[in-house]
Amino acid sequence: MLTLRTNSSTTTRTLSHKRLSYVVSSQKTPLPPLRVGTESSKLGDKKAFISGQLTTGHRNDDLSQTGTSQSSSVSEQGWWSALESRYKIVIACAFSFVICNMVNMSVAIIPMAMDFGWSPSVSGFVQSAFFSGYMLFQLPGGIFSSKLGGRRMLPLGVGLCSLATAGLPLLATTIPGLCISRAAVGLGAAVAPSAATDIIARVVPANERSRAVAFVFSGLHLGSMLCLLVAPTLISSLGWEAVFVSFGVLGLAWCLWFEGLLKDIELADPEMAALLAGRMRSVKGKGVESLDEGGGSGGHGGIIDADKPIPWRAFLRNTSVQALMYTHFCNNWLHYTMLAWLPTYFTDTLSVDLLHASQTALLPPLAAIAASAAAGPLADVLVSNGVAVGLVRKVSQCTAFLVPSAFLLAACTPYVANSSTLTVGCITLALGVSSFSLAGLYCTHQDMSPKYAPAMLGLTNTVGSIPGVLGVTTVGLFLDYTESWELALFAPSAFFLVTGAVVYTLFCRNESVDFDESNNSPFAWEKLLPRLPSWNRENQG
Repeated sequence: MLTLRTNSSTTTRTLSHKRLSYVVSSQKTPLPPLRVGTESSKLGDKKAFISGQLTTGHRNDDLSQTGTSQSSSVSEQGWWSALESRYKIVIACAFSFVICNMVNMSVAIIPMAMDFGWSPSVSGFVQSAFFSGYMLFQLPGGIFSSKLGGRRMLPLGVGLCSLATAGLPLLATTIPGLCISRAAVGLGAAVAPSAATDIIARVVPANERSRAVAFVFSGLHLGSMLCLLVAPTLISSLGWEAVFVSFGVLGLAWCLWFEGLLKDIELADPEMAALLAGRMRSVKGKGVESLDEGGGSGGHGGIIDADKPIPWRAFLRNTSVQALMYTHFCNNWLHYTMLAWLPTYFTDTLSVDLLHASQTALLPPLAAIAASAAAGPLADVLVSNGVAVGLVRKVSQCTAFLVPSAFLLAACTPYVANSSTLTVGCITLALGVSSFSLAGLYCTHQDMSPKYAPAMLGLTNTVGSIPGVLGVTTVGLFLDYTESWELALFAPSAFFLVTGAVVYTLFCRNESVDFDESNNSPFAWEKLLPRLPSWNRENQG
């Protein structure tokens, strides 16, 4: 934006361009330095155009005549350019979560089961293949995100997930081929949580962190809605194969856009680019510090040395981390089993076709987005007003677990179970309110250690991935055996939510922990593992 100010009046003219904004003022406001050389050659005609406007001597009344139309053009086209770099990055991360979702299989599994003659047990097994890869790569994803940075790992994960999704129809003729494809999708998707956590910890200050986490992870709900809206139409017109090809192509397009966005940020905001690429990270209060050797962060408090081992043993010895692992397990049991089986549940219990079942399944993601929009800002406001971080996290997590458990137990009663309206309402509210975990569980890793948050999230999410393999399959087995959705789907989730709330409240702490100074010595049982050379070398060193 170019602003010409005089002592008597102020006249504004907006120049639409991507990377330059100058303020010319008679006051003592310093101008940003204008570099020449390589940067000048890159900007080319745009800089010449701006320079020409400064020297043409246009009168104020001439500028006034076009000011309104140009301001309107900026309001229509320039809102993205006006955003701060960290907000662009957070939005990009949220879009990656839109793409890396499992709901495409949850919808496509219904016509696939009809085509291939699968029972509920086989359908559950096929859906759980995703979580086999997802669980397998949680720890490596956390390690690589901590060592290499989320900026590098996120597009790699989304790219692998998208390629495997697009190629699934080629392998779907056999159960092993289909499971391999879905496991590869899980491998790519497993990188996203740790990579996004690393990025948020680098560029977002602590007083905005709850909102950023809630916004990014709500991309999962938006992706679920997108799939539930689009998939039935694609299936009816082009077949179930089109669902996977479409989402795979969309993911590859995101990768190209994300790389282009980061190149723009490197030119327009080198400091933010250094935060994403550097190894040194720090934050003091609400601002972002610029540090040596190309690094700084909105959330980190130290250096992650690529040559220094991550203190896994210190994590495992910490009571709060142990509580987080179980809490993550309980949280994901609800979400993974519900996401995998809801379209089938609605088709079976409501006696509706795939389109109407998918439309009904839209309600829980809508409620979850609304709850996410409330949970993050509310938590940040409370923290900013002096409420203890630990208290805010515990209240948020208990809300996320105890309220949904009450709705699920209500759905098991005959009065609610016999009413499709009440049942859908209870499920919708349960999954919606559970999104308060974004202001509890998912912020705790960064509260304890922003430096090691990606690695810790990889650890807890490894345990949290078990319900994807065990829970989704168990629901199918229970359904075959009991023929009761209440016993197979609702009751186990309610049990884990109640016990998870108790464990998180009693044992989880949100105080900062220096894991570099914690006990990272070998466990006694490691002596029983002489054939693991990586552990032995580390022990000897």
